[in-house]
Amino acid sequence: MLAVVKEGPGAGFALRDVPRPRPLPGTVIVRVKAVGICGTDIPIFDGIRSVPYPLIPGHEIAGIIDEVGPGVEGWQVGDRVVVGLVVGCGTCEYCRRGDESLCPNIRELGIHVDGGYAEYLRAPASTLHRLPEDMSFVAGASADPVASSYRGIRRLRINPEDRVVIFGPGPIGLYALQAVAVHSPRVLMMVGRSPERLQVAHNLGATHVFSTRQGDVAQAVAEVTGGRMANIIIEATGNPAVMPDLLRVAARGAHILLVGIFHQPTTIHLDPLVRHELQIKGSFCYNWDDLEASIELLRRGIVRTDGIVTHVLPLAEMSKALELIKNRQAIKVILEP
Repeated sequence: MLAVVKEGPGAGFALRDVPRPRPLPGTVIVRVKAVGICGTDIPIFDGIRSVPYPLIPGHEIAGIIDEVGPGVEGWQVGDRVVVGLVVGCGTCEYCRRGDESLCPNIRELGIHVDGGYAEYLRAPASTLHRLPEDMSFVAGASADPVASSYRGIRRLRINPEDRVVIFGPGPIGLYALQAVAVHSPRVLMMVGRSPERLQVAHNLGATHVFSTRQGDVAQAVAEVTGGRMANIIIEATGNPAVMPDLLRVAARGAHILLVGIFHQPTTIHLDPLVRHELQIKGSFCYNWDDLEASIELLRRGIVRTDGIVTHVLPLAEMSKALELIKNRQAIKVILEP
């Protein structure tokens, strides 16, 4: 089968003809129909993130069950599925309470074990979700980034009086924007650099957008909120340089949600956290229920992919896909093996 393989820390990736995986007990073989390129895949390709080698990356996956392994019940060949990223141990205190993303022995498809940049994928049956017949495989592959933002947002308990500012009009930020917009906050502001991406944010429900190329973001938030600043701030860039601005736009007692993955260290001045009683929360991946809810949000059209999924390419055009992403000519690229 054709697969994209990352061969080592100093090497790039290669298109390889590798053996089709065989099912193990409790697993199925999925024929991959769509797989999204995630921002966390880029550090893998660049050699910044340590992973086992060789590795087939890719974890935003939708497809069709091609073979069912021993001991698997409730699934059969031909079922349309979304494959979840997170594989918990199933026995620790976090897994038992439904927080498998906090499992000390977590395994992630495409990061710790082979993922979806291939024609076929071996996936634990515990990670599977049914893809409704009225949903496309591209929409199914989009459920993963939706869930990555939805998990943190559902814990914020947003209400119509809130003043929300989101940093980063990438896929995670734009999906977070839509999940927040459902609650109709008084202010829903997107901050970024690209005018094109900010226009997408406006089309998807932002009440205000602001480019950091235009001036001071704290001043812009002050003008939009009448000087009250934001009581909810969502960070979706993973860029350490954003951290000072998060504190500058925060109202006293504000909640700051970090959903971007930081691959480099950052330094912040802690005094405002104490004096203004700010609360910083992290949100990592998602659990089974988050992904199930995200599939339903997409199915009902509450969260949309239009304007976010900008390119759908064959798997063999991975080089072109990465070039589009690095040159910021694409927001989200979906590959079709």
